[in-house]
Amino acid sequence: MIVVAFLIAASVSDLKKREVPNWVNYGLVVIGVGFGLLQSVIAADWHFLAFSIAGLFSALAIAALMFYTGQWGGGDSKLLIGIGAVFGLSFAAASPFVDIGDPLLSFLVNLVVVSLFYAIAWGGFLAFRSRKRFGIELSRQLKSYSIFRKFLLLFSVVSLVMVLAINDIVVRVGIISLLTTLFFGLYLSILAKAVEKSCMLKQLNPLKLTEGDWIAKDVIISGKRICGPKDLGIEKSQIRQLVSLYRRKKVRTVLIKEGIPFAPSFLIAYLITVFFGNLFIAFVR
Repeated sequence: MIVVAFLIAASVSDLKKREVPNWVNYGLVVIGVGFGLLQSVIAADWHFLAFSIAGLFSALAIAALMFYTGQWGGGDSKLLIGIGAVFGLSFAAASPFVDIGDPLLSFLVNLVVVSLFYAIAWGGFLAFRSRKRFGIELSRQLKSYSIFRKFLLLFSVVSLVMVLAINDIVVRVGIISLLTTLFFGLYLSILAKAVEKSCMLKQLNPLKLTEGDWIAKDVIISGKRICGPKDLGIEKSQIRQLVSLYRRKKVRTVLIKEGIPFAPSFLIAYLITVFFGNLFIAFVR
């Protein structure tokens, strides 16, 4: 219940302010490691603390990958680290080392599934809310990918004709599945770009910038680059520079990209994990 309360607070903050408070992230780390230590002391068994630390560092590795590839902001990454400490990772000295039904692994699988549907639903909401701008941008994106779309369509038709000559049903299903994935993957990518450019970019006064905001376009003043998309989130020192430039009337606004508030998907995935376990295992069974 404590973790659920923390995740609700993170979700509300992310939806309202597009940021996850550090007290939530660090609080989860303290709770996870603290309870692991407490269990180890009570049971006189070091494994509980070791599992908590293993979960923390496993989540840290995934969070770092997601952050440095630009998929998540710092808040989401730190939130995953906190949840990793809470769940822990039960490991063994012999193969398979980690059980596929481990709670942390189950949470990660559930998070992938939930995040996919959540992102699609959020993108649909943004597109509907700004449907006029979205429609214009979607037409632009379709035109820019016109040649590639025609090539993919031709490739798909030729491949389907060739599939008719194959007797192996498994190979047939495999090829058709691959073509379907490529086809829908392309159009989902086009839709995502149209949503981003029409609904997720906005000009923001430097006074309203917060640490971690994603800058969508390089800010260059007098030949000097202040910040830009490569920074993986703006830092406090850069915000101070922009505020100073704003007060000297050298910068009026900064183009930022509003990310999807993913904290609610963490909450949903956590509840699914606690009450239903691993969705992948449940589906296979």
